[in-house]
Amino acid sequence: MLKLFNRFARSSPPHTRTLTSTIFEPTPEEKQVMLDQTTNFLNNFHVNNPSPIAGSGHAWIGSSAATDEQDVVLEKLSALDLRIHEDPIPLKSVLADVLDPAARLSMDDRHPGYLAFVPSGGLFHSALADYIASNLNRYVTINQAAPALAQIESECVSFLCSSIANYPPSTSGGVLTTGGSMANMLAIHLSRREALGNKDLPNATLYVSEQSHYCVAQAARFVGLIPKHIKVIPSDPKTLKMDTSYLRSVVQSDISSSLTPIAICATAGTTNTGAVDDIAACRAIADEFDTWLHVDAAYGGAFAITETGRNVLGDLSVADSLVVDPHKGLFLPYGLGALLVKDQKKLLRANHEDGACMQPTNFFDTHGEEPFVDTMNLSPELTRDFRGLKLWLPLRLIGVQPFRDALEEKLALAAKAAGQIEAAENTGHLKLLHPPQLSVFTFKYDNPSKRGAELDALQLELLNKIHVKGRCLLSLFRSINGADGELCLRMCVLSHRTDEAAVEAAVQDIIASARQMWNNE
Repeated sequence: MLKLFNRFARSSPPHTRTLTSTIFEPTPEEKQVMLDQTTNFLNNFHVNNPSPIAGSGHAWIGSSAATDEQDVVLEKLSALDLRIHEDPIPLKSVLADVLDPAARLSMDDRHPGYLAFVPSGGLFHSALADYIASNLNRYVTINQAAPALAQIESECVSFLCSSIANYPPSTSGGVLTTGGSMANMLAIHLSRREALGNKDLPNATLYVSEQSHYCVAQAARFVGLIPKHIKVIPSDPKTLKMDTSYLRSVVQSDISSSLTPIAICATAGTTNTGAVDDIAACRAIADEFDTWLHVDAAYGGAFAITETGRNVLGDLSVADSLVVDPHKGLFLPYGLGALLVKDQKKLLRANHEDGACMQPTNFFDTHGEEPFVDTMNLSPELTRDFRGLKLWLPLRLIGVQPFRDALEEKLALAAKAAGQIEAAENTGHLKLLHPPQLSVFTFKYDNPSKRGAELDALQLELLNKIHVKGRCLLSLFRSINGADGELCLRMCVLSHRTDEAAVEAAVQDIIASARQMWNNE
């Protein structure tokens, strides 16, 4: 196929600028002008980003009842011309009049004080990789189309398998996805194929913690499990780890009822609080009942490259499959997750198809050896971007050790911040709820005289007092049962831009806001 491609390229006529090509293919000079204008736009935007960092308003982020701020946002939206026009509009005008004000109506995930939802660091090196990949526009899903570039994607998977999952290089593999949700769905599909193939689906069961990300149960529904057979296992009230004794009893009961477990889904770092399930205990139960062990480490997995993180996470290699999001723990822009599997042959068996117009390579070449596996045979995606470059290029340009050092720093900063909040004096009812197991922790203003919705209102008040200072952005979390009175505040330290000064500023604002509420009581 490569010979055919090369022969086609040599025989193609030289490029001529027709009327159409002058529109779709700018000259080198025009491209440079567009690049300069875009660079100036981005530089000016990041320098002049407004406060508060929520962009669209601190109260709106904290409470849907903040209609005044929502009205301001709606007014600004109505003033933007977002329509697609028949006639062209100059790039400079689009950047200044549309994209600049539109982008300011958003949370600033790049800000050092972004401590809310699990952030995406947005490394410049990775953005550069996206620019290169989009301009090259090479097809890497079939290896013969771009063998060296496809090998870059494979190298990224191999790196994640060895450095995070500690899987054996001889058998392991996986595939890069758009994020953790898609990776989890591929994992659940794989576990179903291993347990049942396409048979007896009405009797399939799957087990998730009540602290699991909702996308895991959603994935089970997407692959055809009956919702009542997606069993939610309670967690320990203090640690929020999955109750493995209860898990074992539920699995045993289901088997006695002629149901078929297809997977136990543990979490290595929940999105809610960073809780890490007892992976070893889950492995023992999976072995006892001969079922698949999947670990969702989308948030927490990257910490496995650090010594501190490994001590918290335990041995991830006992999992049959594992999900990790480089766009979280490795500070990359949104749009990069990974499914890692201990045995890639199983993933290949679950996804391999033969297409009429694109015949993939056989499982074995003429010498009886396994060929380099096409990505198209590892997931349902056929047409996809060259997403591996956004992971590979930063690691090549920066090296692995700075990522390891940065993650160790985030763990230490979270622990320090939680300790300072817990030890703060004259803060009234400020209370640390769930200390950080990794780099997430929760706290609340726990006034014993308040109950239910009144207690929740205090959390919104505290959050808005913090946000109005404009130095940090936190998020809300309603624990376990979703009942009134359970609302609390949550801090997640993970951006590579979040340093000691940013965390110290956030802690100061938290303590000062709590003291203000205490003095007003």
